[in-house]
Amino acid sequence: MNSPITDQELDKLGELLFKYGNDDAILDISELDGFVNALCSSPRLVPPSEWIPEVSGGKLPRFRSKAEAQRYTDLLIKFYNTVVVMLGEATDGLDLLFEVRDTPEGEIVVLEEWCFGYMRGVRLGQWSKLPARLQKYLDAIAMHGLEENFSVLDKMSLEQHQATVPLVVDAVHVLYLHQRQQQLG
Repeated sequence: MNSPITDQELDKLGELLFKYGNDDAILDISELDGFVNALCSSPRLVPPSEWIPEVSGGKLPRFRSKAEAQRYTDLLIKFYNTVVVMLGEATDGLDLLFEVRDTPEGEIVVLEEWCFGYMRGVRLGQWSKLPARLQKYLDAIAMHGLEENFSVLDKMSLEQHQATVPLVVDAVHVLYLHQRQQQLG
């Protein structure tokens, strides 16, 4: 088995995302994590030839060297593999890479970038309609991952917003388990 991506490699990947990103690209690790979690939970296997250009905003960037292009691709694949293993081994919790900000009220978890990435992965993975009992889980993620829900988020207190964090984590786990069960049929 390959080793999980290291913190140093995550930092390098974050630099490369930003360096080679554009207005349509995934520019940070939190959004990438949401995106990859959705791909790993997708009803169909989305090949790297589809999802890597999506990370880059629709097409592969013009890299400064072949070595940097290879490093970019290798880190993306290693990140994907790390998420696959994390989801498959999770029994009581997931290690999702939400952004955390220090505020005068203390640390807060920022869900929006991560959830935007997840919903982007749902679209690319061409998720079919979920059974009614599972739709609430995707809705918990979509609450933070779709612009159409901003008005609802704006009305939430900080406490209400932070109370949704465990709902999103639970949703990711439930949706992954459902899709895996569907594939095993």
